[in-house]
Amino acid sequence: FGSAGERDWFRLLTVVQGVGNKVALGILSALSGDELHRAIASGDHRMIARAQGVGPKLAQRIVNELAGKI
Repeated sequence: FGSAGERDWFRLLTVVQGVGNKVALGILSALSGDELHRAIASGDHRMIARAQGVGPKLAQRIVNELAGKI
């Protein structure tokens, strides 16, 4: 990982059911930590769904489960 922040995001993402190592890395490749934070805080699951391997249902689950943890 390029920074401790990316590692922390990876660990948070892998807690969500349906998000494995490959999907978490795909999300972090598509979005920076700041973009991911903004997407979760604003409930923008479409932004997360841009990542390879993330469909709309999984993106919504990520937003719902991580909203209280960021």
